[in-house]
Amino acid sequence: MHRKALAAVTAASFLALAACSSETSAGGGSAGTTTISFAFWGTTDEAATMKAMIAAFEKANPTIKVEPNWIQSDYEQKLQTSIAGGDAPTVAEISDTSLPSFANAFKQVEVDKSVYYSPAVQKAGTFGGADHAVPFVAKSKVMAVGKDAFDKAGVPVPSGATPMTTADFVSAAKKLTSGSGSKKVYGSAPLWYDGWLIAEGGSYYSADGKQCTMGNADGIRAARTVVDAVKADGFAPNQADAQGQDMFQWLADGKIAMMPDFGPWNIAKIAALDTSKFLLVPMPGKGEPMEVDSLGIAKDASEAETAAAKTFTKFMSSTPDAQNLLATTTSALGIPVIQGSLDAFKTIAPKVNLQAFIDAVTNAVTTPAVKDKVRIESAFSKDLNSRTAIGSGTEDPAVVLPQLQADCQKLLDAAQ
Repeated sequence: MHRKALAAVTAASFLALAACSSETSAGGGSAGTTTISFAFWGTTDEAATMKAMIAAFEKANPTIKVEPNWIQSDYEQKLQTSIAGGDAPTVAEISDTSLPSFANAFKQVEVDKSVYYSPAVQKAGTFGGADHAVPFVAKSKVMAVGKDAFDKAGVPVPSGATPMTTADFVSAAKKLTSGSGSKKVYGSAPLWYDGWLIAEGGSYYSADGKQCTMGNADGIRAARTVVDAVKADGFAPNQADAQGQDMFQWLADGKIAMMPDFGPWNIAKIAALDTSKFLLVPMPGKGEPMEVDSLGIAKDASEAETAAAKTFTKFMSSTPDAQNLLATTTSALGIPVIQGSLDAFKTIAPKVNLQAFIDAVTNAVTTPAVKDKVRIESAFSKDLNSRTAIGSGTEDPAVVLPQLQADCQKLLDAAQ
């Protein structure tokens, strides 16, 4: 789950909320009311958005009560614990990358894929040839640029519709870098290797998810670009300079010209600026991987709970009453997945080209479904960061990546 800031809850409160999944009118509300629980992650603002969506649902469906189960830390671990303990929430938010590890805990569902405008969204809840979750929100990535920096450097502002090549991005970033010390302007924020790997045409895995591939030419080229960007003569601040710094604030202050890996959580922040000075454009090259979060229904939910959960997931995933609340000027969970909510989405910041986010959802790069993906990537990412200058190391990525690919393959084979 890329960039999920999750608020701490105690195990006791988690289990107490999860237990609501088994309550119906007998213990959770007035006669004729079915109570279900809904587990999700997010920041305080994002949780407030979820609760506003729940309130909209309950207003439209007065016979169903939804108990919010907001989990901010160790979401997947706590979800697994509740499932193993027989206290699973009735409905749980799950990312497409994590679905393979949880699919067996969810009921198979019928998904009307015609309501979603993006092919990547349509298949987000599918694993093993069956639908186990209902697509809910897309989290595509774009690049934000400060127009003033381009004008001062005499560099053309990138197109809002056509992505730059990765080579053109690097060339522009170098030209946009100027000055020194506290007055230095960098061409770009530091590059995120996982994203830049995709931009360069590479991937951690083969298309069928059976082979680890980060040690090939694309992976090595991506790693070297990320490392070279933060060298003394590079175009991005190094780890020491960027440590603890808010790159969005640097963009707002004109200290960086381009901010790749610009996610929907930044929409409310850019909407608060003078939006005539900024533009959202496609990520360079092949783009970045998109996360799609879906809603799964607990396999052991009762018949009444299942019926209520189906009503809830359909409302959240396919009605403007819910989807219009996904992104506002105060908080953004992500991009709506239905066509009917896109016009409302674009009005949040009409001058910065929010269409770039929608285009990224439509043309998204999606990563293969891999079981135990989080555990596998945690294992080799630690070494990647400790051994190469992608993190704090000094070893050549061309030496390290093939070794990590072999380690990754062993873990992948064991998980299949």
